[in-house]
Amino acid sequence: MLYTIENKTLKVSVDTLGAELQSIYSKKTETEYLWQGNEKYWKGRASNLFPVIGRLYGGKYTYDGNEYELGIHGFARKSEFTLAARTATKLSFTLKESEETLKDYPFRFTLTITYQIKENKLSCLYTVTNDDEKELIFTVGGHPGINVPFEKNDKFENYFLEFSENTKPVWHTLSGSFMSGKVRSYPLKKGVVMPLTHEILANDAIVLGKTSRKVTLKSKASKKSIEFEYPDFKYLGVWQAAAPDTPYVCLEPWSSLPSTDGKPDKLETKFDMSHLNPGESEQKIWMLTVVE
Repeated sequence: MLYTIENKTLKVSVDTLGAELQSIYSKKTETEYLWQGNEKYWKGRASNLFPVIGRLYGGKYTYDGNEYELGIHGFARKSEFTLAARTATKLSFTLKESEETLKDYPFRFTLTITYQIKENKLSCLYTVTNDDEKELIFTVGGHPGINVPFEKNDKFENYFLEFSENTKPVWHTLSGSFMSGKVRSYPLKKGVVMPLTHEILANDAIVLGKTSRKVTLKSKASKKSIEFEYPDFKYLGVWQAAAPDTPYVCLEPWSSLPSTDGKPDKLETKFDMSHLNPGESEQKIWMLTVVE
């Protein structure tokens, strides 16, 4: 079911399936900023990633001596959430364990995703609570796609990402669909600018760590921009489907990395996972500001 919140500036819609954003619409300029999904490129719009990010090596992991299977980015993005709270400018959705999730992920939990708008800013808050009697092990992330270009008379090659301060990102390189386990520096123009081209993004995501955790998506030919902040996430994935005319880019805040090529995953020791004691909760937030 689709739910909508709005104020004088923004109108935002969210589906209970995956608690996934369906629209980020500017009333001021009548512009849709969220990618609207297209099977030619990517049918998703803004997947929520839980309890894993990316692919597990072999699609499997072990926990407490048993083997389990989880698909890419986990099951939350394909699960039906429940509307937990609603105001004119705020929506909260919850997902709890079920007989189906327990087959693949043997933990009792509550995942709450809260969207809120204030003036021209949208925030997405993840709250994970351990409802089990044992330690909860998980990770969480976002996958919002942004329509690029913003305007019909613009072109993708005019766009770039500008980090909020001079930084030397660590580039976590890929080996096929998995992490390579190797890192290198990612060169930014003037220490802050990452030009966007289809060629740069042709080989899956560019995954960066040690960034300023705030980046602005800009065009040389438009006054419109998107500010994206991810203060609680260690990594930023920049991705689009590999095609010479893909009309969007995803800015993905991740709290951990996908699996490393050739290394089976043991959940207890998997790198960068969050560990919560019974009754504990953890929150992470990302924010998107429309500038016009």
